[in-house]
Amino acid sequence: MRTLRRTIARGLASGEPLPDPYPVFGKKRAHVRRGALTLIAGQPGSMKTILTLNMVDQMDVPTLYFSSDSDDFTMASRVLAMKSGETTEVTEEWTRSEVDRAQRILGGFDHVRWSFNSGPSLDHMELIADAYAEVNGEYPHLVVIDIMMDVDYEGAGEQNYWGLMAELKVLARKWMSAVLIVHHSSEGVKGEPCPPRSSIMGKANQLPALILTLAPEDDRLLVAVVKNRFGPQDITGRTFFELKAQPELCRIQSMPAPVDWGKKVEFTL
Repeated sequence: MRTLRRTIARGLASGEPLPDPYPVFGKKRAHVRRGALTLIAGQPGSMKTILTLNMVDQMDVPTLYFSSDSDDFTMASRVLAMKSGETTEVTEEWTRSEVDRAQRILGGFDHVRWSFNSGPSLDHMELIADAYAEVNGEYPHLVVIDIMMDVDYEGAGEQNYWGLMAELKVLARKWMSAVLIVHHSSEGVKGEPCPPRSSIMGKANQLPALILTLAPEDDRLLVAVVKNRFGPQDITGRTFFELKAQPELCRIQSMPAPVDWGKKVEFTL
């Protein structure tokens, strides 16, 4: 047992925000926090994994990534595209014919360690996280679970994730890691424009501190903060912000700032 006064004196990790992946996250107070759960949800094809990879790249903290939905070849091709600006069609070939170049580029993603188990159990995830801590002297600051429906857990077959989310919250506190979960929203619920909080599948919306839902639109990715324990939220998905999307390059970027033509702009030749 401990007092809050002594807890603060010793230093806090639980609740500490990780670096914002994009400035708009800070403006919306949509922080991914250590010791807490964050959920990214959307319908199939809504660029959930692409956004997650870009967030991992931008936050640049020690990360453990459980990729059950995509194999190592797919993820290597996507990260190569994201880091190089080439299409995945090109980078898929690099993994076979340009191995030295691919390795140099992927070196910029060495802050991430991977598990590609297609049906990880909680015991598997704990074992991998413990091994990470043994090697690195601490647990990862960020743990990604992509995708939740693949986790081998009782109740997952019936798409009831309440018990799983409770277990993951315990692990987030134990590891003092931000646990970022990729999940589905129901295809039967229409987004206006983003899926509402009620569309999150399998009772998975009670425990996360932050829930983002996604809706792709042309060259933009619309992001709604439908739950935020530490900032503004709109459970309907009608309030959203925009990110620039280039899915063929696996890139998600901040939208360019609009030019204020009322101000003098100087050009240097």
